[in-house]
Amino acid sequence: MTHLPVRAYTDSLSYERGQMIRVHVSAEGPVDISLIRLVNASADDTTLDTEVPWINAGTYDASVQETCVGSYLVGEPSAASPAQSSTVSFGAFIWSGDFAAASTQTLVALPDGTALQLLDGRPAIVLSTGTAPVVIGPRLEDHEWHLVVASLGDDAAITVVPVDSLRGAAGHETAPWWPGVAQLTGSVTVGARNSRRVAKGENGAHGLAEDHFNGKIEDPFVTTAVITRAEATAIARGEVRVGDLRLIAGWDLSFRHGSDPAVAAAVADGQPDGVLVNGPARGVTGRHFTGRHLDFNDAPAEYAAVHFHSTDLFDAGWDTVLSAPLPDELVSGVYGIVVRNELGSDTVPITLVPRPADARNKVLVVLPTFTYLAYANEALFNGLDASAMTDKEVSIEVEDQAHVGDPSFGLSAYDTHPDGSGVTTSSARRQIVNMRRGYRMWLVDAGRAFSSDMYLIEWLARRGIEADVVTDYEIHSRGAGYLVPYAAVISGSHPEYTSEEMLDTLTEYRDSGGGLLYLGGNGWYWVTGVASTGPLVVEIRRGQAGIRCWESLPGEVTLTSTGLPGGLWRHRGRPPQALCGVGFAAQGWGSSEPYYRSEAAADPEWAWVFEGVDEEPIGDYGEVMGGAAGDEIDRADRALGTPSHAVILASSRGHSNFYQRVIEEIPMNLPEHGGGEQDPEVHADIVYFRTPGGGEVFSTGSIAWSGALLHNKTENGVSRMTENVLRAFVARRSG
Repeated sequence: MTHLPVRAYTDSLSYERGQMIRVHVSAEGPVDISLIRLVNASADDTTLDTEVPWINAGTYDASVQETCVGSYLVGEPSAASPAQSSTVSFGAFIWSGDFAAASTQTLVALPDGTALQLLDGRPAIVLSTGTAPVVIGPRLEDHEWHLVVASLGDDAAITVVPVDSLRGAAGHETAPWWPGVAQLTGSVTVGARNSRRVAKGENGAHGLAEDHFNGKIEDPFVTTAVITRAEATAIARGEVRVGDLRLIAGWDLSFRHGSDPAVAAAVADGQPDGVLVNGPARGVTGRHFTGRHLDFNDAPAEYAAVHFHSTDLFDAGWDTVLSAPLPDELVSGVYGIVVRNELGSDTVPITLVPRPADARNKVLVVLPTFTYLAYANEALFNGLDASAMTDKEVSIEVEDQAHVGDPSFGLSAYDTHPDGSGVTTSSARRQIVNMRRGYRMWLVDAGRAFSSDMYLIEWLARRGIEADVVTDYEIHSRGAGYLVPYAAVISGSHPEYTSEEMLDTLTEYRDSGGGLLYLGGNGWYWVTGVASTGPLVVEIRRGQAGIRCWESLPGEVTLTSTGLPGGLWRHRGRPPQALCGVGFAAQGWGSSEPYYRSEAAADPEWAWVFEGVDEEPIGDYGEVMGGAAGDEIDRADRALGTPSHAVILASSRGHSNFYQRVIEEIPMNLPEHGGGEQDPEVHADIVYFRTPGGGEVFSTGSIAWSGALLHNKTENGVSRMTENVLRAFVARRSG
């Protein structure tokens, strides 16, 4: 496995000048920490970067860190619980897409270490770590709910009762029980064992544990009674409620929007609530799910489970190496926290955003960090036959190789957990190797996401255009009033993941007379929520449509962070065409193509857009696969909200069959459907329109657009057109 000797992250992605920043580092030995302003897109050419004097720069002690990864529940028994008991039963209803996702998984662990575990998918009672099981039950059936109970009395027993007797596994196994007494003083752990170093934060907690379970758990419990096979059968059939047992510990895991997602409600008398650690999935279906209600708010009893995963990460929980204020003199822009020693280095990007009362530039760049998080440390290349996606040779960066199979990096929203369920949340408080300046994405051999947006940052500097920079979190949280000073707001290259607040803010800015430049592709596509702000954690539920690597399980489309449906904004009635005139049309990675002027472009009304643009076609070059229209591309569509008066100034054509139309527009699979070579809708459009309130929108509809800006030292048609529009937007709003 590739090793990164210096790893780092900061406590946030964006800061104001003078604000406290915490730097977290995992490295062998001391590290030097410094601050630079990032301007160059390439990590090899840093001539435009500047070192920033910082009184807190210097050498700091560091050590290799354990990462808080893998979710579980930890809680105390009732105050009325005896310190020990010669009889005890403990268990839960459980479900998993793969009960053997790991060789050893823990369902419930008592304070003395006695645990109900899964060993290669078979429930077992284990007295201590590494010892042979006292008794072991049958292999559970994947994708089915089972009640699993461990009982200790005159003997040790494992009882398994399926909720659906047609499809589930059943069994009852017994063996002698040697210790004779269970110690009940201390914490009970559900979904893992050996919980420690639990720290509660905003809307979540992080901590360490081992032998995590991958699957859903409902109604976990501990009782001092011995539950017989007949009693377990009655519980599984619903004839007896778990809450009616003589419990010393138990938790109701149903969830309602607005509740603290880290709280597991205690059900035993005198028992404190438990803590859900490392961000397991709430609002998921349980054993009573009927399909009649698709929102956990409407039927909490049908959503009374929690989905635990050994790969859940809420906050990596590394030690803070440096906690200090940033310089008060900083201006808005992209900066880097440089962490290095003799073994290696890591430069963590941060965005310095203006305070609301600060003087502003006329131009604002919005970095789409929600999308950065969705793709954070993605590993789609692992085991993929890339020849189905591109005819180019695929090269994997060392940083990408390092995170494959290492849970300390966390997963992206394009990955799946070990049980096959999709990753629905992504945290900023961890090292994100593909959110680094100069990172080259394996599929395009060029910048993508943050590293692609650095093309824009460098272009602005080289063209002498002063701009403020914020992240989309500021758009989400500060509203349209924060954007009033700006004559032009520029998107990043790929603002795919978007909250309702972002759409509202950008729409209000546009309709109030603002100038919006959408210089990207596949923007404003997925409904996204904010599950936590400290750390920043975004949440998605993919539903059953759109370009996706996994689907939500039935009934699990409502976001816990908002209480509203997830999936595509298009299916919530807010397609991207309604905001910016274009929306996701196709994706492909064979090569990028140029744009060709439309007939409408010849109208003198649009001469200001094309002034000095002497090339035809436009953008037959670029860092991203050799053209300005590529990767993921958008087109106009009147039916989806492109204004009738919007003008299509140029369109791409000639895309290969590696480019395929988006799935949501293909209602039926037909032979020889083809792609870019047959489907006329596989293209990108450059669109311009005005709003009744004096606003203007210019959209290019391509992720690859920014990659063409720096071609020929910025002397090219893509650069000139972009600058024409940007300077016109500013001039029309300067008074």
